Amino acid sequence: MNNIQQQVLQTFKNNLIYLSQNHPEVYKKVDILNQAIENGSYKEKYELEYKDEGYFDVLDTVTNEWLYGSSSIEKAKEMAKEINYRKDKGVIETFYNYSFDDKAIEYANEEDPTVSRFVLIAPVVGFLERLIDKNTKMKHIYKFMFFGVGLGLHVEEIHHKIDASMYFIIEDNLELFRLSLFVTDFSKIGKDSELYFAIMCNDATLKKEFEKFYHNSFIRNNYIKYSLLYPNYREKIAKIQNFIVTQSSQTYLHDKLLKKNVRVIEAIKERFNFFDVSRHYGENSPFAKRPIVLVAAGPSLAKEIEWLKKNAPFVTVVALFMTSAILYENGIKPDIILHIDENYKPVKKTLDKIEDKTFFKDSIFLLAPSVEMELFLEITSKDKIFVFEDRTRYRFNKGHLESVSVGEIGYALSLLFGAKDIYLLGLDLALDPESKSTHAKGHLSSKSKKEIKDAMSNDGVSLRGSEFYVKGNFLDKVPTLPVFDVSIHLVNEFSQKFKKPYQNVYNLNNGAYFEGAVPTKSYDVDLSDFQEKNSAFISTIYSFLMDNASSEMDEEEKIVFKQRVQEAKDKRFEIVGFASQRYPSMEQFQKAFVRIAENLIYTPNKKAGEISQIYSIYLENIGGYIGDFFNTVDIDNPKRNIKKFQKIISKQFLKIIDKYLEFIE
Repeated sequence: MNNIQQQVLQTFKNNLIYLSQNHPEVYKKVDILNQAIENGSYKEKYELEYKDEGYFDVLDTVTNEWLYGSSSIEKAKEMAKEINYRKDKGVIETFYNYSFDDKAIEYANEEDPTVSRFVLIAPVVGFLERLIDKNTKMKHIYKFMFFGVGLGLHVEEIHHKIDASMYFIIEDNLELFRLSLFVTDFSKIGKDSELYFAIMCNDATLKKEFEKFYHNSFIRNNYIKYSLLYPNYREKIAKIQNFIVTQSSQTYLHDKLLKKNVRVIEAIKERFNFFDVSRHYGENSPFAKRPIVLVAAGPSLAKEIEWLKKNAPFVTVVALFMTSAILYENGIKPDIILHIDENYKPVKKTLDKIEDKTFFKDSIFLLAPSVEMELFLEITSKDKIFVFEDRTRYRFNKGHLESVSVGEIGYALSLLFGAKDIYLLGLDLALDPESKSTHAKGHLSSKSKKEIKDAMSNDGVSLRGSEFYVKGNFLDKVPTLPVFDVSIHLVNEFSQKFKKPYQNVYNLNNGAYFEGAVPTKSYDVDLSDFQEKNSAFISTIYSFLMDNASSEMDEEEKIVFKQRVQEAKDKRFEIVGFASQRYPSMEQFQKAFVRIAENLIYTPNKKAGEISQIYSIYLENIGGYIGDFFNTVDIDNPKRNIKKFQKIISKQFLKIIDKYLEFIE
């Protein structure tokens, strides 16, 4: 027994040293628990016991139940035995199973890369889906996830079987995880593989830790295998799937980012005024003199439209452009209009609903420079348009605001403007609790409960189809979607980053709860005590925006712009070199592909990383298919297919860089 005690103490010591050196946040949690146990401030719920039969088990002292109830060693062996190299069992897929016929591939080969995501995806996927049989096995399991640790014996056993390159280990119970450190030597596993831990984490931290695991060697994400220790952790699998479909590579694809870059360069050439979003303007800003009502298009807008009608004359109305038709119908004129989406049709359809275009004559527009500018120039003059960058950095000294949707951008701007009181209306970021609609009636993106169910049945886990619940603003919980959940986290981040102590935020919506915002019923708010707005008010706001905007690049921005051009030329040279080489084996080709991929997503200057970001998103979108190509057993005629694939992928790489160079040069 003494030998067992010495062994577990040594294992515990090894693990603590390993965690302190490699996972300090996890170590800190364990250390705090250790101290609390030692000084008696925490009473342990679980007891580790060595059974006469030669295995460890854990007793729950509250329920008097055993964690395993039989040999934990045999349980670990059984779990390891279940792990196999099949692609259809115990896997989390990280890519959509697209399918393209010959006609679609032919069209894609001739089309401009900014037209659709599929222009650059179809030729690659079309070739690989015809080549790879989904019923074949993987050569190797590169990434593996453990949902639940227990005593960790199955972690060790599965590692011995598959020797994965990376493991992601999830355990909500810190006390159980601490006991596993006595039994399983994670430090030994950590010498062979990279370990990622999510121990006693909230959803935000779980997502953050998973993204580290996910983005590291993303070409290995083709099929992520997993082991489930606790049945109730199945909900965590759904969360991980939601994290995957809300990655930026899924929410904002390469074609849109390439189009955005092209249009931002055009806006710089046309000398639009770039408003400085790099700083907070404080309580002396003209925006601080009256409240801001941020008007978004969520379900609560329609329900509170009468309140907005009553109060609009006395507040600064900052409205998302896609609410324009609803505001027009109700005679509410926005002071500032925001829009960031590049798509033509939604803007055109919204404008078609507004018969009298003089509705916009007194409004100031704050736009991403990549929007369909011609449509906006039809309803306002260039001097009333101010632009700010969201995903690009060409005018980096003017800052940028990056998000999933314009709603949280509007919130960030309202904070940066310096308003003392900000009222959020229509920023539900949740489905209507009763109708389950996504937006206010009349908004182009509004979806019904039936449409959402259809999306769920068609897509499995999708950006707009996977309904789940979050904390509500007025209700305990409200239904939402993955894409809204990302926005909720961004709203909370903007509050932490930009909200000053003097600023008050009031959430009027029957939607999601936001940190830093006070749940407020509209009937408790009357803003008519403020002086009614007049032309002098708009003139003051306009002068403020002009004073903090510029239409010319400064010298540093010009220098970095030239560096962008050279970097793009260098990448093109590398692609041509990759395309011209011959690779006699799959192993040699794989190494060459990894090299070119790393070079394409690397940027020597973080202020000039747009083209690298485009390649990164593109590669993440096709990485699962390519990883499958490299990791599938028995690919037919590999030499011939390597040559074909090399030609196809090189062509897509060149289409991206040539489109970019066409405008940036």
